[in-house]
Amino acid sequence: MAERPPDPPCPDCGTALVHVNTEISSGAFRTQAASMPQIPIHYYDCPSCNTCWKLGQRLLPDPIRQLLKE
Repeated sequence: MAERPPDPPCPDCGTALVHVNTEISSGAFRTQAASMPQIPIHYYDCPSCNTCWKLGQRLLPDPIRQLLKE
């Protein structure tokens, strides 16, 4: 597996995000997901504004983890 990228800044407040976990996934919610390319998905939390993020090909909000965190 490729090395994890440097922790990115939070898009909301600019604080460095904290790495929580990395999973290998296609990111798809379908039965065909097994045949799609598998990439590392890095999960981050912001210690300053308490938001959750995921980084596959680009940094995106993670609404599922955000709901579970509240």
